[in-house]
Amino acid sequence: MNAAIQTRDELLAKIVEQLSTDERFPAAWLTGSYARGQQDAFSDIDITLVVSDEHRDVLCARPWTVSPQTTKERRDLFAAFGEPAILHENNHNAPEGGTFTFVAYAGSAVMVDWILRPLNTALRPGDSHLLWDRVGIPLQSPAEPESLEKQTSEASEIVAFFWMMAAVTVKYLHRGDSIFVNTWLEELAKLVYEVERRVKGQVWEYKGGSFTELAATPDDQTRAVRELCERMENLMPLVKSMGGYVMESPRPVIETLIARAPDHPGDL
Repeated sequence: MNAAIQTRDELLAKIVEQLSTDERFPAAWLTGSYARGQQDAFSDIDITLVVSDEHRDVLCARPWTVSPQTTKERRDLFAAFGEPAILHENNHNAPEGGTFTFVAYAGSAVMVDWILRPLNTALRPGDSHLLWDRVGIPLQSPAEPESLEKQTSEASEIVAFFWMMAAVTVKYLHRGDSIFVNTWLEELAKLVYEVERRVKGQVWEYKGGSFTELAATPDDQTRAVRELCERMENLMPLVKSMGGYVMESPRPVIETLIARAPDHPGDL
């Protein structure tokens, strides 16, 4: 077994051994790559601990929303499994009434997303991997598709944003800024996916990895822009048929920009 995987699995086993009988934590589960069965040597541990009512106010306290530190009580919990070398708390990512803390441990470099959530609002996602449950946490209802009205409105806005950023991407292609261009080729591909999802009436689901491949040369980048524009152009009639608002295809404008190779970078 890969040494990194073995070290991480040993840490997870230690967490389960020590906390599964801890009265503060009646239930726990994994999300992320572990829950999907897709973990590799670089995966972190995404663990949700359900906190009993008696300990909720202390362990789920949120004196700040984003911070380089955590409370003493949570740090003591995390430090029971090694010395935190990197710690960042971001409760924008936390469940209702709970907390989210990223910890990377010294020595092992194992990364853990510690998610604490109070028992009184706890629901377990259907795609999670249960570690223990002494109280019978109910499963969260599957996500339902958004209303047609919302899907249509969002798809229309995404289409408009796509064409604006496609034009901006071509500008930076001419300026030779490959990092900007490749970053936005990826974002443009995500926008196409989001319109496709809404046209099909699908709920959001996690997509791992990149949506695009690295476009190394200007020719590759130009080709990638054109391919993404074609995909979006093909989606626009479907958005319109849903009742959405889309302009006539801006594709000719993008082609005009592509053809406008400047003599000097400042021309664009």
